Amino acid sequence: MERSNSEMMDGNVKSIDTIEKIDILGMSLESLQKKFVEIGLKKFNASQVFDWLHNKLVFDFDEFSNISKKDREILKKRFYVAKLEFKTHQVSEDGDTEKFLFELKDKRLIESVLISHKNRHTLCVSSQIGCLIGCDFCATATMTYERNLSISEILLQYYYVQKHLLQCGEKLGNVVYMGMGEPFLNYDAVLGSINMLNSPKGQNFSKRNFTISTSGIVNGIKRFTENENQINLAISLHSVRDDVRSEIMPINKRWGVKQLKEALLDYQKQTKNRITFEYILIDDLNCEPEDARELAGFLNSFSCLVNLIPYNPVGGKPYKTPSKQKQREFYKLLKDKNVNVTLRETKGQDIAAACGQLKAKKQMDSSQNVQIN
Repeated sequence: MERSNSEMMDGNVKSIDTIEKIDILGMSLESLQKKFVEIGLKKFNASQVFDWLHNKLVFDFDEFSNISKKDREILKKRFYVAKLEFKTHQVSEDGDTEKFLFELKDKRLIESVLISHKNRHTLCVSSQIGCLIGCDFCATATMTYERNLSISEILLQYYYVQKHLLQCGEKLGNVVYMGMGEPFLNYDAVLGSINMLNSPKGQNFSKRNFTISTSGIVNGIKRFTENENQINLAISLHSVRDDVRSEIMPINKRWGVKQLKEALLDYQKQTKNRITFEYILIDDLNCEPEDARELAGFLNSFSCLVNLIPYNPVGGKPYKTPSKQKQREFYKLLKDKNVNVTLRETKGQDIAAACGQLKAKKQMDSSQNVQIN
């Protein structure tokens, strides 16, 4: 919340100018309607405002033309829209990957990545500033963890890129929570942002087009199993051997492969959803024939898709990308075991936007300075 500039008080009663402002973008339509009635606005005004914010993607109260000037002044005194300031935009050489750097109100930085393929656009959003998980192969892990993002800060990544695409007459098709941070360590804001985007009065974006990727937060998976059966689930796996996985993913020391598998089997039993497993191929670590056989054995219990991702180099890390031949051999071993598997082509590596490479920093000066607030 924000506090209004004026601090006039009469005894113990605060004037309207001292009331803490509410982040309006993070409010559901139902909570907005309730609040509007509480402060003397009409319930139908809440639907109008919600439409401006979440459908028309207009964030300046003065532009809400169907709201009276008097009521717009009340909005400005009672609410604020979270700040997301565009800083830089990079496009990969093949044009299929775009990376956006944003600055938040507290001057911290986050990155989002847009991946396009045959007019199908997928946005990879961040859920935290930095990450607490500390996966050793990941650039985000080299950042200092700062904080979770709010519902609004997650939404604004989507809204900025959606407006960017609408200028070309196109729209987002999928949203993946695979950017900076561990989504299940910011569970409420992540699910809150998805529910907001799913709202029929807003973007009406199908839950089937969202994917949440987790490093293996078992209590988050269990909560997700209880609460959601439409949103897709992806698991950053990278090894099914506890010693290897613990070496590169410290979270495995808290929840080992056996516990992770049990939670995922229960998830699949309850939801009937296919699980996506992400497996980064790191030379001399997890892509030998024996690794493929153990992985196939682990996957036999699941209805799943496995994405094999060649390691994308991160400065200061000792890991290497396996040869193309080694990648293909690993893929073939899984295919021969009847595993539903894809070998992903590296995208966005030239602008450090590939899997595991996000690390928010100001890459270049920008001629643009577009602010969403």
